[in-house]
Amino acid sequence: MIKSRKLIIRILRALWIIVLIHNEFFIFWKYANNLSTQLDKDDKNILLIADPQMTDDLSYDRPWLILKLSEFYSELYMKRNYRHLVNSINPYQIFIMGDLMDNGREWDDVFFEKEVKRFNKIFYSQNINYMVGNHDIGFGDGIKPHIQRRFHKYFGQASYVVHQEGYTFFVLDTVSLSSHNPQIGNSALSMLKNYNHTNTILFTHVPLYREPNLSCGPLRQQSHSQSIKDAYGYQYQNMLSKELSEHILNTVKPILIFSADDHDYCEITHNNLIKEITVPTFSMAQGVKYPGLMVLSINDKSLYTRLYWLPSQIDLFIQYAYLLVFTLAILLFFEYFQSKAIRYRNDHELPKTKPIEKNHQHKYLILHV
Repeated sequence: MIKSRKLIIRILRALWIIVLIHNEFFIFWKYANNLSTQLDKDDKNILLIADPQMTDDLSYDRPWLILKLSEFYSELYMKRNYRHLVNSINPYQIFIMGDLMDNGREWDDVFFEKEVKRFNKIFYSQNINYMVGNHDIGFGDGIKPHIQRRFHKYFGQASYVVHQEGYTFFVLDTVSLSSHNPQIGNSALSMLKNYNHTNTILFTHVPLYREPNLSCGPLRQQSHSQSIKDAYGYQYQNMLSKELSEHILNTVKPILIFSADDHDYCEITHNNLIKEITVPTFSMAQGVKYPGLMVLSINDKSLYTRLYWLPSQIDLFIQYAYLLVFTLAILLFFEYFQSKAIRYRNDHELPKTKPIEKNHQHKYLILHV
């Protein structure tokens, strides 16, 4: 009985070890390695990462312990994926397309600096180009000059140009460009007015305007919302205004557009000619089951893009729950049948007779006549 119990425990322990190794290491390595094998190492492979939105103390109205677990696992998820992707692909450059933090616009300078250090522990590299998002500094007229300058201090200017293999990457700070305050929007507006490059790939955090209910295509995950809605609220706007979008398209004349902010994949065409791709979120905590990223590959002849989905952390948690239920069920069944076998054996065994004890007190036999 004892040997059987030990055997069951050893089997369950081995099963847990195998599942933990697979879910905590191997699956992230496998996904990154699969992507790496699909890419040409001779190309300039550029990672496009959107909306990491690092979870913080203001992200959710949850009990303290649940909030800290959310912070821990969302950070760990991004760190694992990023490390394996960088090691497997060895990207030529990386663009992190805004909303670096979930509530960067709300924090004081001391805590913001602390969060920057935390962010840099996740996304380590010398080849990162940062973009600004509305969760970092706010949107439009809600942006405060000090918050905008603070972002520039740690992550550099929010509007800039990068030249790559005959293409011009134009990163445009459209959240500031949407402000009516010259102190906020003039830097981005000046770059836009003086822009005169060709063969341009435009990067904007907020997607450009499109007609209502324009489908994002079959690769979008949110079945309840197949389009990006023209909505707005506190410090956000789902798409740029129609007027600003048209002005950007007419001035820049891009051949391709990358945007972020929506958290899900979206692919549309402007003027039946210019493709805009909205890159999905890199975070497990932003409302989509499968986070993702894009790879932009450039060679001497052309450029091409590849959408890449990451593993579902929710599925991994569900696997642990199933395994826990299975483990408890096996242990309970084993104990039940063991106890039943013991009762059966006790009920069917012959009763044991007690040995006759000799009475040593009487040594003589007395006969009465």
